Amino acid sequence: MNRSLLSIVGSLFFALLMTHSTVYGQGSDNVTLLASIDPRPSTGYNDCWGYTATDGREYALIGAYTGTSIIDITDTDNVSEVDFISGSFSIWRDIKTYQNYAYVVNESGGGMQIIDLSDLPSSASVAATFGGFSVMHNIYIDEDNAMLYASPGSGSAACIAYSLADPTNPVQTSTFGIHNHDSYARNGIVYLSEGGNGSIGVFDLTDPSSPTFLQRFDIPASGYVHNAWTTEDGNYLMTTEETSGKTIKFWDISDLDNVTLKSEVLGSGGLAHNAHIKGDYAYVSHYSDGLKIYDLSDPDNVAEIGFYDTHAATVGGSGAWGAFPFFDSGKILISDQEHGLFVVTLDSPTGIDDTPDVAGVPGGYQLGDNYPNPFNPSTQFRFTLPQPENVRISVYNLQGQTVATLVNERKAAGDHTVQFDARDLPSGLYLYQIEAGQFQAVKKMILTK
Repeated sequence: MNRSLLSIVGSLFFALLMTHSTVYGQGSDNVTLLASIDPRPSTGYNDCWGYTATDGREYALIGAYTGTSIIDITDTDNVSEVDFISGSFSIWRDIKTYQNYAYVVNESGGGMQIIDLSDLPSSASVAATFGGFSVMHNIYIDEDNAMLYASPGSGSAACIAYSLADPTNPVQTSTFGIHNHDSYARNGIVYLSEGGNGSIGVFDLTDPSSPTFLQRFDIPASGYVHNAWTTEDGNYLMTTEETSGKTIKFWDISDLDNVTLKSEVLGSGGLAHNAHIKGDYAYVSHYSDGLKIYDLSDPDNVAEIGFYDTHAATVGGSGAWGAFPFFDSGKILISDQEHGLFVVTLDSPTGIDDTPDVAGVPGGYQLGDNYPNPFNPSTQFRFTLPQPENVRISVYNLQGQTVATLVNERKAAGDHTVQFDARDLPSGLYLYQIEAGQFQAVKKMILTK
């Protein structure tokens, strides 16, 4: 190993020693932390949602055990809690918005709070408390059709449909389905995640007073079927199971009579919570793995392209509970059970950064970030050559020992992908180095087992 790489190893090792005890947030190079806030440090947190006011200001709504925190995130250099709406003590809250209202349910009773957000940033207030139910686990609002769907999450109760024609006075229109943990709707079609039944139920609620059953398909060897979200064209569906070791699944549902499983992925923590889809990307709150971002552009090969771990040292059930990627500004919210709210952005979906040109060498040389990172047991990265070169790519441990040589041959100009399988190596920080003509670059990656 050359002297420059020895210097890099030493610098990285020193940096890790200096930051390990004080930094709990970390992410891939293409996910940037814009802001974080722990507005209620004496309590825990759960779900989050976002709201954009008519004046363009952006707000995060994050559930705390004792109520709902409303945080102005418009200026990420000056993020602050602008109001707090107290509620029944509950470790679970689910929050959705419609027009200028937030709808908040919990599992401790007291009904659904309907919070008026129209006076923000000055204040928010409870416009009504809906008593049609005392306890509810999850809600989803189909904004285009002014419908709210409420899922009890336990027992054998069906999903309940409510009209929001009067936003502060929901009116029940029907019930449908079997026991369900969560619901999602697009274009009048509702997808129920049917929990312990191990299935997804699909219903047509174009006429909310007369639901029509369309299809039910089983998840093979299922855990607890937890949530589902479609792509924007409605042709694909992502499902999660809140059971350790159960993969996130991506389905072709373009023909409901022939639903086909296309891809499966799972972070190293092994426990996914909720998936949300915007464009070609899925944003999954993944508990101890933080937020995971997956590229859906190739349905047969769903791949992680970015992450942000809200608490790198987290264990057990702690970590990222919820996510919200739907702001037009590109801001992404993550709610962490211990540390509150994180605001991030996805900068480069490809995961390839712009490595500076080396003096005297034609431009266009690049060494990309590996993804996933952390990984177990395999990861991949790309490198780019502006002209044919003899290329050597090596992997080193922190002692400077070569643990693998991935490439050692002449390569044509263009983009190349390299796969690294570390199943025989122990957990830890590793460095990978490219040498191509006069170009050299080194990056780090983390193996977790």
